[in-house]
Amino acid sequence: MKENRNYREPIIWNGDLNDDCTAKWSGLMLRAEWMDGDNWWWCVYDMLELDNENQIDSSNEYDEQCIGGKAARNKAEEISKEYLKNELISVLKASSDTLDIDKLISDLKCIGISPAKSITALIKNFGFEYSEAKNKVFNSPVWEGLREQSEVLTQMFIDAAVEGADKVEYAEDGRVNLITIDLTKDESGKKQSFWNKLKRKIKK
Repeated sequence: MKENRNYREPIIWNGDLNDDCTAKWSGLMLRAEWMDGDNWWWCVYDMLELDNENQIDSSNEYDEQCIGGKAARNKAEEISKEYLKNELISVLKASSDTLDIDKLISDLKCIGISPAKSITALIKNFGFEYSEAKNKVFNSPVWEGLREQSEVLTQMFIDAAVEGADKVEYAEDGRVNLITIDLTKDESGKKQSFWNKLKRKIKK
């Protein structure tokens, strides 16, 4: 990791959010600027790079237009976080020290990387099996309570699915083993859709 990276600070945008604004975060500079109509330009620079090629990415590299200032700022933040994530992983892999995966998970959370992306990073870059990577992330102190939240959400999903299922198969211990739902059936308002049931359970 380059010196002076202070990615534990929040991303704060300065300037006119409706015209031209800038955020400086962890040695990066994020820019978003209104061009014409609803079209916005965005760009991310690494200000710690010593050469002149310090642009990480910009909307100029894409055919698709970025519509609205919020979308431009969000894209710049997304690119910044992905860049720092990849840098953290590269530095750790190149280190001669013992891999400190717990610190990596903590640092990834600091820069706003989700648990799912952290799990994927462990699998792709460090050879973890899925269950091993999931347990490593879920057991991390920085994600305390995540496992419980995941289990509750999973149970809500299963309960909602069972209510509207066309077929349910159970294992010998009573747990749901297989759920079959025909999403092509016309419910015509007589029966709530699976997704509506799930939303209702989450709102409780």
